[in-house]
Amino acid sequence: MARTPTPWAQVLTLGDQRFGILVGGPFDGRFFPLTGTPPLLDVPGPVAGAAAVRYVLRNGYYRHQEVASPRRSAA
Repeated sequence: MARTPTPWAQVLTLGDQRFGILVGGPFDGRFFPLTGTPPLLDVPGPVAGAAAVRYVLRNGYYRHQEVASPRRSAA
């Protein structure tokens, strides 16, 4: 039976609250509150109404993932 490795993350703990470390993108070096150890984080955009910024858990850190914007057809 193959075992699936449990994802791990470098976290900052303050009391009962855990924070994941964000690497790259507009939130480089900042922390985001965690519940469990999710493999993906969609962080609200830096400006109100902006799209969420995606971070993927890789090698213990939540790393910025570029999301391709949908192409619009020329009218």
